[in-house]
Order: sequence, then C-alpha cells, then structure tokens
Amino acid sequence: MQQHRSQSLLFALFICVVSVGFVTPMQALPKFSLLNGSRCSGCHVNVAGGGQRNDLGWYSYSDVSIIPREGSFISGLYASDTTNAFFDNKLFVGLDVRAQSTRSFFAPDAPRIIIPMQGTIYAAFKPFQDGVGLSFEAQFNTFGLRKQPNSDQRVRFPGQRIWMASATWQPEVDLPAIRVGQFRPAYGIRYDDHTMFPYSVVNSISRQTIVGPDWAEAGAEVSYEGLPWLTAQVGVFGTSGLAEVKFQDSGRLVSAVAGNAPTLSARVVGWPQFMDDFINAYVGASILNNGDFNIMSGFLGVGLTDYVALAADYTLVQKGEIVQANNLSLELTAQVWSPVLPFVRYEIGTSQQRTNAKQSAQSTVIGAHIFVMPYVELRPEYRIWDTVRPGLTARWNLQLHIFY
Repeated sequence: MQQHRSQSLLFALFICVVSVGFVTPMQALPKFSLLNGSRCSGCHVNVAGGGQRNDLGWYSYSDVSIIPREGSFISGLYASDTTNAFFDNKLFVGLDVRAQSTRSFFAPDAPRIIIPMQGTIYAAFKPFQDGVGLSFEAQFNTFGLRKQPNSDQRVRFPGQRIWMASATWQPEVDLPAIRVGQFRPAYGIRYDDHTMFPYSVVNSISRQTIVGPDWAEAGAEVSYEGLPWLTAQVGVFGTSGLAEVKFQDSGRLVSAVAGNAPTLSARVVGWPQFMDDFINAYVGASILNNGDFNIMSGFLGVGLTDYVALAADYTLVQKGEIVQANNLSLELTAQVWSPVLPFVRYEIGTSQQRTNAKQSAQSTVIGAHIFVMPYVELRPEYRIWDTVRPGLTARWNLQLHIFY
C-alpha cells in the first residue's frame, strides 16, 4: 500500500511541475483570489464568497473563454449581454447550474450516473450607493425540488435548503455589517466542490458529507471588512440543518446537535499582499460549535498574480466521543491560459468512531477548469482513491458548470 501511495503522490507532483513550467501571464480568474489578490467580497455579494456575484465578479467572468465572445460563430448569443446589474446598479441577478458524470469509489461495478447537482438562481437588491444602508440577497435551488424515484421524498443532503434569504444593514463602508435571515454560517473557505475532504468524514469504505451544498441555518451574523487586509465574522444560528446530520454510534443514529442551544460561528481571514501585489496570500481560521459538536479549520494560501496558486486546508470534525475526523487538503492550481487552469489536489482523511479503530483514506485529484465559452465551464477530473484495502481505485469525473 505504501508503494501505491508513493506512486500516486509522485505522479501528482509531476503534473504540478509540468503545469507550473508552462504558465504564462494572462487575465486572472476571480474565483481564485490567490491569482488576482481580491478577497471573496471583491467579486461576491456575500462577504464569505459564493452565491450572487457583484458587477466586478460578473465582468471578470464574462469574457473568459476558449471560444471568444466577439468575432466568432457564438457572437450573436451575447449581443445584448452587457451587465448583470439593472435599475441603475441596484438589482443584481445570477445563476449557477452544475451537473456531473461520475461513478462511486465504493463498489467496483458501480454504474456511471449523471447527477444534477445545482440549479440555483440568485438576486441581490442594493438600493443605496456603495453598498451602504439596507440590502437584500436571496437564492433558490430549483434542483432541490427533485424527488426520489417512485417516492415523494426530495433528493437532498442533510441540512441542504432549497432557498436562502437575508437582509444586511451596513451604516458605512468601514463599519461592521449585520446580516439576518436563513443563510450559510461563515466558516472555513467556501469551496464549490462538496466531495472535498474538508466537508466530510472519510474512512476506508465511505465518505459522509457533513456540510452539504446549500446548507443554511436561520440566524444573524456580524461581518467586518473595514481594513483592506482583514475579514472577521461572528454569528449565532439555529440548529435545524445540523440536526439532520447523523452519526452511527453502537448501532444507533445520533444527531450532530440536539436540544435548543444555538450554533455559534467565528471566522477571521487575513489577506496580505507583497511585491506590488504580485504575491497574494490568505491565512485564516474558523470554528463552528454547538455543544459537543465542533468543526474547526485552519487555512492558508499563496499565489503569484496570473500564474500559480497553492492552498492548504486542515479541518477537524468532532462529535463528543462518538466520532473525530481530521482532514488535510493541498491544492496547486496553474493558470496556463485565462480559460484553462489545470490543478492537482491531494487529500488525506482519518476518522475514528468510539466502537471502531482509526481508519484513513487518501485522494489524489488531477483535473482542470476549462472555460469553453462565456459562462460555461467543463471540469474533467481523474480521481485516485487509496485506502487500507489493497490497490488503488481510480475514476474519471466530468463536471459541467453554467453560470452568470
């Protein structure tokens, strides 16, 4: 098994070296803050990232494509496409549609299936200039209406919500903002791939999602970004979403949280830059707590503007003495061309339940973000899964992402 792990890691490092060797300076991709030096709120309405894009986030995406927007056979599709902001830049609209073709790691004869992952529409209303005063944000995941075959039960992850909505009050740009509603508490780094280990409890035979896509709780959160290099957030929330997460304990299911105690969250991120903003970095930590349930994370990254980004994430998930999981993720992304960004990610997860011995699994993912035309991303991936079982399990995945 050790030999298999070494071969897997060496191959991943080889891909990294090749990728870095061919990078050329091109337009930065806004979803990767390490490649352009912008913190999450530079491109998203939400301070923690994800969801509705502001006008800068939309504009930065709008021309990133292999097939050019202008002077090609697709030009007619975008003739009237000039902005995602309307009514004098007060109303912003957006869209994220995702699907993937995949096979399970945990059965050798698992069939290939196509999973509709997300079909979310967004809107944000900011009636005042510069984002001060009262603003509103909402989203609705149409794919959340899907039902299980021959059943009235909807297809969704524990804690996943079909809709989110919130109102934010910020008296001045350099003062804290308070947000209330049903939304995702700020913790960790917001990834768009919920198969990643930081969102999971992983062992040799399974991967249990702890924080599903579109997880949300009712609550309130205070955010501060008055300094250009700092993001700080604290919040208090309900428990209805986390209560749906269950752990096995001596043959019975135990909820991650129980009772009426609130869920507390805290997150702080620094965004230093060096050498005239050529070197970008972030470093931060967060905690999500409810009684004896905790998710603690530390994360850091460094990038060269328009060239390459390296990010690391450590997450601890703990539910009393029932389960403890430690996850480490390392990812290197290279910008070989503005619409083509190969990446390699190495993850290792260990988990231990009260009644079982400690188990571990490792994953190496080799893939690329390929923006074939404006607002259309293809993400081919080759995933190598390594556990205590003899040999490796490999799968290829293909994700389709349509956004606006």
